[in-house]
Amino acid sequence: MRIPVKPRPVPIFNTSPMVARLVTASVIIHIVVVLLPVPVAIELIERFAFVSARYTVLGAWQFDIIAFVMGPFTHLFLHGGFIHLLLNMAMLLAFGTPIERRLSAASFICLYILCGLAGAFLYAVFHPDTTVPLLGASGAISGMVGAVGRISLSGQPENGMPFRTRSTALTFVVLWLVFNFIFGVIGMGLFGMEGEVAWEAHLGGFIAGFALMSIFGTRLPLNTGL
Repeated sequence: MRIPVKPRPVPIFNTSPMVARLVTASVIIHIVVVLLPVPVAIELIERFAFVSARYTVLGAWQFDIIAFVMGPFTHLFLHGGFIHLLLNMAMLLAFGTPIERRLSAASFICLYILCGLAGAFLYAVFHPDTTVPLLGASGAISGMVGAVGRISLSGQPENGMPFRTRSTALTFVVLWLVFNFIFGVIGMGLFGMEGEVAWEAHLGGFIAGFALMSIFGTRLPLNTGL
């Protein structure tokens, strides 16, 4: 006689391979930037961040073909400080891990990058003339939040997902959107962080992740970790 064994929930912080690589790369790059001489670090950030005016205002930014092509991608690995980095990596571990377990590594990284590009695009729509660099993986990570929200709201929540019920998922998504808007208005000065919150990039990534998960979300066997 076989006794059925109830499957244990997959812990979301027992992370998946591609998420681990993204976190490692982001941390290493940030440490390198911090250790660089300030003028060199500023030049690197200005070159590899996403700058809207580089694409919309002729002559507003010195043309650099490498920066022009790479900025929409490389800005995902640059952060404005250790708090910014810590918050983003924690969110990536929590929401990227269950999504990678559902997809192949190639599909996951494609989804992640597309969400980052969508975030940069919506930011540029709202700020087409700005020369202020956009930094951080927030757009891509917001896409992971949107993808998790799509899965949790469209069916029975699964092992490894951060939410156990649809109502919990809906509450989180609504609060996440509201707080992103609030922080976008008041900034992050209350938390000791300089600069403004690019809520437009967050929203663009979220929408992309929510929409694209229906394309990328072909069910694969769960990968429970490294």
